[in-house]
Amino acid sequence: MQAAKARARELLRRQQPFAWNATNITRALRRQLVDLFSAYGARVCIGYVEVPYAELPTRNRHRPAAVPEKVLQRLLRRLDVPDPTEAQRVEWVYQV
Repeated sequence: MQAAKARARELLRRQQPFAWNATNITRALRRQLVDLFSAYGARVCIGYVEVPYAELPTRNRHRPAAVPEKVLQRLLRRLDVPDPTEAQRVEWVYQV
């Protein structure tokens, strides 16, 4: 994580656009990154992708490293769906 943040700082200093691809399920986790990016004057867009609940087990089984069911359920209970106040732009994509 520290190496990724250091790389992000390099790109931010050069004002180069980049995507931070991570599963940040809580607002607090996202806030840390948004604050970092905003401190450099970056415009931040959060992209949230959701699939139907019934599709999750199938997708999980097809991952190279499946997430244990108990862990998946715990993550889902903790999920804070992003809201429009968290960044300059928030996009929601619902896959069917």
